Amino acid sequence: MHKGFFGRLIVCGLFVGLGFPALVAKLFIVQVRDRERLVAYAEKQLHRTLLVRAKRGEILDVRGRPLAVSMNAPSLYANPREVGSPAAATRALSKVLGVPRNDVYKKLSGGKSYVWLSRKLTPAMKSKILDLNLPGLGFVTESRRFYPKRELASSLLGFVGVDDNGLAGMELASESDIKGRPGRMRIERDARGRSVHPESNVVVPTRSGADVRLTVDEVLQYIVEKELRIQLKRVGARRAVGVMVEPATGRILAMATVPGFNPNTYGSYRPEQWKQAAIQDVYEPGSTFKIITAAAYLESGKSLKKRYFAEQGRYPIGVGGLVLRDHKKYGWLTAEGVIVNSSNIGVYKMAKEIGPGRLYRMARRFGFGSRSGVDFPGEAKGILRRPKRWSRTSLAAVPIGQEIAVTPLQMVMAAVAVANDGVMPPAHIVEGIERNGSLTRRPEKAAPRRVVSRRVARALGRVMRKVVTEGTAAAAEVPGYGAAGKTGTAQKVEPGARRYSKDKFVTSFVGFVPYKNPRIALLVVFDEGKTKGGTWGSTIAAPVWRRIAWQSMRYLRVPPKGARVVALKDGVVPSAGLPQAEKVSFGEKVFEWVEGVREAIHGKRLSFREMELAR
Repeated sequence: MHKGFFGRLIVCGLFVGLGFPALVAKLFIVQVRDRERLVAYAEKQLHRTLLVRAKRGEILDVRGRPLAVSMNAPSLYANPREVGSPAAATRALSKVLGVPRNDVYKKLSGGKSYVWLSRKLTPAMKSKILDLNLPGLGFVTESRRFYPKRELASSLLGFVGVDDNGLAGMELASESDIKGRPGRMRIERDARGRSVHPESNVVVPTRSGADVRLTVDEVLQYIVEKELRIQLKRVGARRAVGVMVEPATGRILAMATVPGFNPNTYGSYRPEQWKQAAIQDVYEPGSTFKIITAAAYLESGKSLKKRYFAEQGRYPIGVGGLVLRDHKKYGWLTAEGVIVNSSNIGVYKMAKEIGPGRLYRMARRFGFGSRSGVDFPGEAKGILRRPKRWSRTSLAAVPIGQEIAVTPLQMVMAAVAVANDGVMPPAHIVEGIERNGSLTRRPEKAAPRRVVSRRVARALGRVMRKVVTEGTAAAAEVPGYGAAGKTGTAQKVEPGARRYSKDKFVTSFVGFVPYKNPRIALLVVFDEGKTKGGTWGSTIAAPVWRRIAWQSMRYLRVPPKGARVVALKDGVVPSAGLPQAEKVSFGEKVFEWVEGVREAIHGKRLSFREMELAR
């Protein structure tokens, strides 16, 4: 027994003797060799670094009115390990969130400790979820983009994704300025991965994004969209586009594509409706391009008094059986009369005299076939082939606005150059970048460039004025201001066929107002549509152009011709030099008395503008 005891003691001693070196070796490995790796692993288990997104800057109109803002919104997350019954929680949550049960159940039954259930909820949805009193759920406050004007300027503004990244429009174009700088904070977790408390200090502080002030005026944008929408419904067009530019500066005052969409729920619309057609789509301009042909004609030294025979409305040009036609039977016309009356035959004869090279170079000088560099993503450059790639019929087609594709912005900038004495300023949408209401930076812009001489520009302006007073665009005249412009009616190419449609057209009108000292250049384009007066730029586009131009002049407080402008002194209108008040008749006194009684009984009668705003 004594001998057995010593044997067991020796064995234990050997184990202890061998165990101490192993323990020392293990301590060395833990405390010395692998110390940094194990500390990092423990830190990873104990702490978690969260990304804190910065508040996105606002998008403002030129007068500082908000078009896109950011609001706080609750986002729902879950820790599946703490959810008692995933099946019961799924049934309750799927009804509130409007999400399929399978999607919710997969997240709640997984082995993760943190899953998103739904992002950026409404306050009402958060309240319903809190009433459920389910374990393992929590809310995180995130920033949600909100567009208070809904469809207004939607294709211009664009939208953001669920992570507040710009996906289209100005939201995408201004992403670097508007998104801000995200921050980082660390949270402490227990052994089950639950959040204990955030640490007192933030690792990286957030920096809110800058505000972007556009050149667009909210009221002018509303006027353009309202009138386009009314006419779109009236004529049954597929789409309408309007672009308004300030000729002296190139500032885009309004840019509309109708129908638009609601950026707050952009996923409910077709992707085609997200596009800003004024910049990202092209169309054949038709007769509005005759302005460019006339510019090349004048730059070559030709006279507007030269006469051309318009062949009584029908002229076979002997190439591929092509026959040029006019909408009326014209005989002899001066070059000026050719443009005023929009004679295709006359324009073709003018183009033959100057040749394809001159016409192509003039189109390039006006910016066709190249991007303008406007601060907007996805700008199309249009289609303008070099003369060596022209077909035998191109010299008859290009001068009248066919076999060429332009963007609406390019077309209105051509009118801008004419209105601005031949100088084209760079088109731009962003007025400046602001922080805390103070301007921090203005985007760099190219220098204005001369497109045609002042002599040619003023001659073109006079011709465009006669188009309105004597030619095809009488419906575009703006009483008291005088308009100058050009109509356009272009046949659409039939999809899948190499020929033009006989009953589908793109109608347009481009011009500027007032004729003297122009304040706006404006283009309206309608894709298809019909009226009783015919499918022409003069019957579909010109009347809308006039209504937009007239309302814009009133809003911009441009006095009509012959109006007397009186300067106020201390807020009082001086009586000197003003006409005396006329004597009020007895009938007028009776009418005023009746109006007073009606107003006392029924209240004040709303003005037209007040009724528009109320709607």
